[in-house]
Amino acid sequence: MTATAPTAPTAPGVRSWWGIPYATAERYRRPQLVDFDPDRPYDRKGVAPVQPDSGDWLEADSGTGEDCLNLNVWAPEEPAGAALPVAVYIHGGGFEYGANTQITSNASGLAATGRVVSVSINYRLGALGAVSLSQYGGALAEASNLCLQDVIAALTWIKQNIAYFGGDPDNVTVYGHSAGGFSAFGLLGAPSANGLYRRLAGFSGGPARVHPAWWAEELAHRFVTELDVADNPEKLLDLDTAALVAALHKVTPTDLGVRAGVDAKAIGVVLDSGQPGAVLRAHPMDVLASGAHRDIDILLSMASDDMGWWVANDLDRFDPHTIEGVVDEVAGWRIPRSRARQIVDAYAEGGRTPAEVRAALLADYVYGLPAARGALAHAAAGGNAHLLVIGPAEGAPAVHGTEMYALVGQEQPGRSAEQAERDTRIRDIVLDFATGERNRLWPAVVDRPTSESVGEPPFEATAHYQAALELFEGIDRP
Repeated sequence: MTATAPTAPTAPGVRSWWGIPYATAERYRRPQLVDFDPDRPYDRKGVAPVQPDSGDWLEADSGTGEDCLNLNVWAPEEPAGAALPVAVYIHGGGFEYGANTQITSNASGLAATGRVVSVSINYRLGALGAVSLSQYGGALAEASNLCLQDVIAALTWIKQNIAYFGGDPDNVTVYGHSAGGFSAFGLLGAPSANGLYRRLAGFSGGPARVHPAWWAEELAHRFVTELDVADNPEKLLDLDTAALVAALHKVTPTDLGVRAGVDAKAIGVVLDSGQPGAVLRAHPMDVLASGAHRDIDILLSMASDDMGWWVANDLDRFDPHTIEGVVDEVAGWRIPRSRARQIVDAYAEGGRTPAEVRAALLADYVYGLPAARGALAHAAAGGNAHLLVIGPAEGAPAVHGTEMYALVGQEQPGRSAEQAERDTRIRDIVLDFATGERNRLWPAVVDRPTSESVGEPPFEATAHYQAALELFEGIDRP
């Protein structure tokens, strides 16, 4: 942390602790917990993770760096009579971007309601936290799922220390957006995380996007080759961080269909069972179906136009230009072309452009399908599961990230009255779920994908989830 970092933000009715170290880690080594020192002021933001873009949007007053394993805690100003439920937020960003320093990670808005103690964590990203290198052994033997190891370390620290802040260590909800949601549900497959959480919620992220070990090793090979250290990968320990970040960014696929398709060629949580230093023992979806964690409540959500952000902001790369191009992509999932065409035709309606067809299809395949499958699998095994769809509001299209301010109880600047109403409802859903107040939620999933919706989605939520289940039946979503 830099000595010149300004004092971190405060919020009315809330006590804040910023930048608390929960662990330390040498490069490519597992995190080691650190003790909590209650005598420090914790009034300045901690260091944010190293990433390709460290622009102003991160609000990283203390800069970025490898010593980034810190968390923020917010508690109601007036101590409660009993320990409060704990809501732990994991930021998104494709496992390459983001930090607990930005406004959309500032969960003081939840604590301000007096209902929870809220926490926001950092974890190592990209080249330093999401590349699997344990297959090389030696000094790299611990480098498998480091990003998830960091999350588990943070939850272990919370278990040991959250009572100091007025939180209940046995009543912890872990939730996140996008990569944060995938991380939250990745915990299901990690035995070392057992007993550290009571509830899991994923917003545009859930029990999916888990990368196979073969791809993790292939990406690592491309990474070390790009850096010219394939003959001795331990040289990674001495390379400049900027070189590491640039190399990974160069060799990782950027197209959303490739990153989140049937082969899941991106970075993030890896199904490393059987690999050196394995963290996961099973795919999270299989864990849900097994009933091994039927005592864990889950909530899964998608935005009605989740992929619309890329249509609006990255059209040059995202646009397939023709409907046939979308058919080619889906057929590449190793299904018959006639089946691929049937799926595409279901989305090629209402005057959609090829890019909009692709976006609607991928929104369901990447986010909606695993949400519905996960909820139904958990319910069938005796667990409690809720489904949600987030629709648009005036001035707020329901694209990826539309709910990020709401998830931590913040107000998006310039929001309309309709968005304020929608976002307050989303915030309250998070709080109702984290406090275990099921009577304030809608009916849980039983044998159909019963879903609530907020905002104004262009479809009925339950029917949409059911249609996605039928359309993609038998097609793998890793």
